[in-house]
Amino acid sequence: MALLSFTVRNHKSIRDEITIDLARPSLRTLRPRNDDWSSVTYPILGVFGGNATGKSAVLDALRYTFTAIRLSATVWQASKSMQRVPFQLDGTARTSSSTYELDFVHDGRRYLYGFEVDYDGIKREWLRDVPSSRWRTLLERNRDADKFTFHQSLRGKIEVTERELVLSRALLLRDSPLHSLARGLVSGFDCVLVKDSHREARLSSIADSLAEGSITFFDLEALLQVADIGVVKVSIEETNIPEHVRRALHRLRRELREDEKDKPSETSADDDDGELSDLDDDELAQVVRHLVFTHRGATDDCPEFSVQDESDGTIAWLAIAVPALEALRGGGLLLVDEIDASLHPHLLEVLLSAFADPLVNTRGAQLIFTSHESYVLSPLSEVNLEPEQVWFTDKSYEGVTELTCLADFPRHPDANVARRYLTGRYGGTPRLSPSTLAALVSSEEI
Repeated sequence: MALLSFTVRNHKSIRDEITIDLARPSLRTLRPRNDDWSSVTYPILGVFGGNATGKSAVLDALRYTFTAIRLSATVWQASKSMQRVPFQLDGTARTSSSTYELDFVHDGRRYLYGFEVDYDGIKREWLRDVPSSRWRTLLERNRDADKFTFHQSLRGKIEVTERELVLSRALLLRDSPLHSLARGLVSGFDCVLVKDSHREARLSSIADSLAEGSITFFDLEALLQVADIGVVKVSIEETNIPEHVRRALHRLRRELREDEKDKPSETSADDDDGELSDLDDDELAQVVRHLVFTHRGATDDCPEFSVQDESDGTIAWLAIAVPALEALRGGGLLLVDEIDASLHPHLLEVLLSAFADPLVNTRGAQLIFTSHESYVLSPLSEVNLEPEQVWFTDKSYEGVTELTCLADFPRHPDANVARRYLTGRYGGTPRLSPSTLAALVSSEEI
């Protein structure tokens, strides 16, 4: 899968419609010459902005889109209303529908897929492709117009409930003509969050992958050597879950399922508690696996260290580097929130350079990241991002996220983008009030 653009409206701090674009300006037709999509798509896109300006909301909207395709026909059906997170600071937007649309390439063909959701479920859903020189409608679903049509090439209609996407249902139907498309979307997508809980879950998943053989110890040790962390060996430690813990997890799972039935619509689309509630008996009976690290030292018998003993930088690098390696090997889309958190700028450069280098990134993998770090925008950085690859978020007085592209601003060839960004030329920098903090320090009131 190669993403050309993503459009979203009414999601978290995003009230008005915004679009991020990964297509190069050279793409002026529906299809590139010789169908060479890699030549007209960017492998990297960075979203920069101050705290609470909506950088993460942009990634979360993408995450919601792919999660809806993956779960709306299964897990989400347990809720009484549609899972969604509309803009909360406007009474009108809170009750309005939300729209999500992907313009992407699958198996060499361009598709446009989108859906509109409200409290009751799927209001609209559409799918179009470009088989030759113009758009062709494959799916048109409109609840208000009582319209639900499929192109004849799809061999009949797919039955769905009011709160499930057709593509989500197709994901379960292996004989459906849309199954390959749905599978390609969800299997080619991954997201790395900055939350500690997400990083812990990611490291646990890495340990399981090592045990199952989907990644190797050589892979992990080589990635750690790239970061020059001093780790020379990685192993896993297995611990059986005690019976009383399994019973407690069973009780927690039942309680979460009961809560799920009464969960309001304005909730996270894919939270950790929801994942726990879906554990079956076999999963609860599994052993717990932990990564164990051996560091280079002055003696040959250095002790092993657990994940808890490792630095935040080591954990952050592993949580990002492993999914990055998988994306580079298999292609697809990787999202990384606050990519600079706990990573040295030079290590960040190594990661970005791998995606930017066509000799390394042979499968056309794409990376979309958020960051506060202006180093990659400066002349010191070895990663040269074109203006179309740099986006800025800002927040209006009403709390609405606004998105702009560096290409929209006048720019001289020798302009120092990093300095201009830090001085607020492009927005995306916080409006600070240091005098307020100084007044608080000198105040005797609590």
